[in-house]
Amino acid sequence: MRVRKFLLLLLLLLLSSGEANSASWVNFPTSWDIGQAFAVSISSTAEYSNPVVTWMNRSITLNVEQGGAGRISYGLLGSDVRNTKPGNYTILFEFVQGGKKYKASGNITLKAREYPFENLRVSPKMVNPPKKELPRIREEQKLVGAALRTMTPLRLWTTPPQPPLSTMTLTSHYGFRRVYNGVPRNGHNGADLRAANGTDVLAPFAGTVVLTGFHYYAGGSLYIDSGNGVITVFFHLSNILVKKGDKISKGQVVAKSGSTGRVTGPHLHYSLVLGGQFVDPIPLLSTSITQMLKLGTQSQVNNL
Repeated sequence: MRVRKFLLLLLLLLLSSGEANSASWVNFPTSWDIGQAFAVSISSTAEYSNPVVTWMNRSITLNVEQGGAGRISYGLLGSDVRNTKPGNYTILFEFVQGGKKYKASGNITLKAREYPFENLRVSPKMVNPPKKELPRIREEQKLVGAALRTMTPLRLWTTPPQPPLSTMTLTSHYGFRRVYNGVPRNGHNGADLRAANGTDVLAPFAGTVVLTGFHYYAGGSLYIDSGNGVITVFFHLSNILVKKGDKISKGQVVAKSGSTGRVTGPHLHYSLVLGGQFVDPIPLLSTSITQMLKLGTQSQVNNL
């Protein structure tokens, strides 16, 4: 019995010693372009829990994995070209270690990026909808808002993403400032890809379907949650092959492209939402989370 108590005491001492000598870091860029995705991380040599990063007034829950110098939490963040102004923005990291809550904050300077205008001709009702359609549009906005607030801690996304089409040809870039029938509207919050009606649409990440529907402006729409605030969005689909609650694997055929909603012709609209911010989805297709973190600055938590 005495030997067992001694061994237990020794184990507790070793654990407490490990926590006392542990080191923890956060990684984030100090400067970035508006509309572009960036990577962040929390890492430590010792166990920790409840990692959260707060950015653009949204708290993003992360999960803890083995990696780095011991344990690591990965995050993808960004800013929406539609409503973000250049300037300095605060980012806050929080986690619990050894019964103590740690906080570390920093600043990211968001820089303007010039996006050109794009003139489009669409059906007049898609610029000024009939009054009878307004209740439908408001209800769809509520459903979309709820879907985009989905926050699950388990990371199902892996980088680089699976391209959503077997052949990727951009027809309209993210950020284009659109003018419909001579009327200015918000910047384009996704990328348009050339796709004939009925083309297979592939899931960029594993995840869970959180919303499907045929909406007034977006037409056939699909929203897939991949954890940590990472949500994939597809618009103008002709056919949706999955339903809310379905578990999706990376590369799975989830829909068929089409020309539904406000369109000038058949194509696929592809959006990536990170912590509620619509970002340019295309650059992420050719990089990874580890490559993106190399562009950031790593700082020890106690030194911030």
